[in-house]
Amino acid sequence: MSPYEQDIIHYYETQEASYTDGWDLRNSHAMHYGYKDATTQTFGATLLRMNAVLAKTANIQATDTVLDAGCGVGGSSLYLAQQIGCHCTGITLSQKQAAKATVTASHKGLTHLTTFTHMSYLNTTFASNSFDVVWGLESICYATNKKAFVQEAYRLLKPGGRLIIADGMVTNFENNNHPIIKNWLKGWLVNYLESPANFVNYYKQAGFNKVTYTDITDNTKASSRRLLLIYYASKLWGLWRKVTLRYNWTPKQELNINACKYQYQGMQQGLWGYGMVVGTK
Repeated sequence: MSPYEQDIIHYYETQEASYTDGWDLRNSHAMHYGYKDATTQTFGATLLRMNAVLAKTANIQATDTVLDAGCGVGGSSLYLAQQIGCHCTGITLSQKQAAKATVTASHKGLTHLTTFTHMSYLNTTFASNSFDVVWGLESICYATNKKAFVQEAYRLLKPGGRLIIADGMVTNFENNNHPIIKNWLKGWLVNYLESPANFVNYYKQAGFNKVTYTDITDNTKASSRRLLLIYYASKLWGLWRKVTLRYNWTPKQELNINACKYQYQGMQQGLWGYGMVVGTK
């Protein structure tokens, strides 16, 4: 395992409490932006709605087998299994996350429809033509090589299978060099973001057809604003700790908190947006 992958594992395992406090992790088991529309009344509902929108876009059916690539604590797999009845296999770099997702599935009575394991989505051990859907919700941004992930997904899919990715994407690849984007990604340990154009090209080069990109930036702005509010609240909490307890944030915590501001600034300035890409093998 590379040092970068080890850093990702450490980041998510140490930041889980933050997601629990500020991101409805106990209920939705989600670590991604929410999808706000006329059907959503609460923040938690937007997180679940994102799963529903992706599932509809990928036309997931109860008879499908789904690979949840970079599943985190299993939120999307649990949602798909419970709401649609399809079988989901979640893979994550973190053994701790896989174990937690397995326990949650047991509590929800979804063990027969879900499997969670520790594995890299760039180098899986699954046979070719194993899945009907490969799902990457806000996880493929961490791939050391995004094109390689698309190629691996193509190998894993059955003929007629669908690859769906939803993630933050820079509007132009050069925006990765912008100070706002660099500071944001540094805080969240993302190596770089792809552009929509690059992702579409990767799909087509791998052999996918019916490739479409949908910009859902407007639907994720509420989550972006929530992160900005978390930034301000964390700064105030940090100041109180510094004054009363003589204890400040660690450098890594400071970078993570500041990233909440930079992601908002970057979206407001059009440096990045949120999109979905889907294609059929």
